[in-house]
Amino acid sequence: MKQDKYSILLAEDSSGILHNVPNAKYEKWEINSFGFRGREINLEKREGQIRIVCLGASETFGLYESKDKEWPSQLGEMLKDPFPRVEVINASVIGLNFNKRKDYVEKYVLPLKPDILIILNQRFVLFVKDMIRGLGREDSVNQVKEREIKNPIKVLLSRGKTISKHHKAIERCLPKSLSTAISMWRLREKIRRKEKRHCIHQKPMDEVPENIVLEYEKDLRLFIHYLNENHILPVLSTYPALITPFNKEFHKNLLLATRHVYCIELSEIGLMDASEKLNDAVRRVAQDYHLPFVDNDRLIPKTLEYFGDNFHFTNKGAEFLAKNFYDLLNHCQLIK
Repeated sequence: MKQDKYSILLAEDSSGILHNVPNAKYEKWEINSFGFRGREINLEKREGQIRIVCLGASETFGLYESKDKEWPSQLGEMLKDPFPRVEVINASVIGLNFNKRKDYVEKYVLPLKPDILIILNQRFVLFVKDMIRGLGREDSVNQVKEREIKNPIKVLLSRGKTISKHHKAIERCLPKSLSTAISMWRLREKIRRKEKRHCIHQKPMDEVPENIVLEYEKDLRLFIHYLNENHILPVLSTYPALITPFNKEFHKNLLLATRHVYCIELSEIGLMDASEKLNDAVRRVAQDYHLPFVDNDRLIPKTLEYFGDNFHFTNKGAEFLAKNFYDLLNHCQLIK
């Protein structure tokens, strides 16, 4: 069987840790010789150099942005002239899972001797899904990863749009309202089939169970302790989402697509509840540990000018995040 062209960007090492393939390249996505997104770097830090590592999943790796416009790359450009001793490295991995995050950092990030680690708390909806389905800490990464390693970028970009070219040509000839209705009907049918397979006669949840929120927060606190032990300063951010209770009717199709792709066990209301409660957990952790923190979810404008879908950014959205992190680092004098 011909190798999936998208899978060349990701691999799993002998310890089961998902990582980027060094020197891999596909379309606008390029990996350097150390397995990080972006330009080539030196493993050894120069004297007086400050290293900032950005850790996340697809929203940090970059999806809809133009080449070199993902937010870590834009942050590096903003810092380059006023702070020439600062180096920004994008160590994000599409599909990076919570229960392998520490292992990934220990094996692939610690050798860089980072001073600051910016954490965009990725994949919270998939975390909720794994907890609802009762997957173990080891089992969850294996089952979720099986789908993601197979075709990571195609899964994110497709969003359920796998209809034939013939059908697409026909739909282009239809009035926009009718074409939209057909697309929504098709998506609802997929959701109905997926609910039947996973919800098993139970209604999708409108609220995230409290134990899942507590587990998410506990996981983050343990990770912060680990970074502190290794003399790395964590910088936290809430996880931005486009859709809120106030604009959900304008983005009905995206909200349905989010349910279908990420967590069918949560209702549309439940998805927004998960976003708010788990971001609240990030806010609590940042406050308890007195960490540098940006509330990007509350700051970013909730429009398609900034979002490519519910969780991924346009060039302008990535620039907005980069500017927020730049202002925080500069204001707190973390890089002076």
